[in-house]
Amino acid sequence: MSAWTELQQELEPGETVEAIVFGAWGWGHAPSLYGAEWEPGYGEPNPPPVPFEKRGVVLTAEEAEPLMESWGFSGGYGAPDCYAVRIWTDRRIFWVTQYDGATRLDSAMRHPFAHMPDMPGG
Repeated sequence: MSAWTELQQELEPGETVEAIVFGAWGWGHAPSLYGAEWEPGYGEPNPPPVPFEKRGVVLTAEEAEPLMESWGFSGGYGAPDCYAVRIWTDRRIFWVTQYDGATRLDSAMRHPFAHMPDMPGG
């Protein structure tokens, strides 16, 4: 399954994606020095689905969708097999939650809203 498809399944009826920012793959890290070269994360596909120059950049849904087709957010235990993300919709903000390497999308409301909070993690 693609990360884009997984995201679409998490959206409520009528909810729209406004922007997406990609970070490093799995347990990888962004360069610590300005201008330093990126290094692929552990297990990151080669070539990387999200080019280094597209990370840390605000992308529209249309720009991000093709970068999300060859990997997924939901993963098993061990090093995560997905990118760190922040995804803004008109209602929520999404990110990847990890428990011992098992990953999935999680979200919070963008504005105060009556709802029943959950307890992420394990």
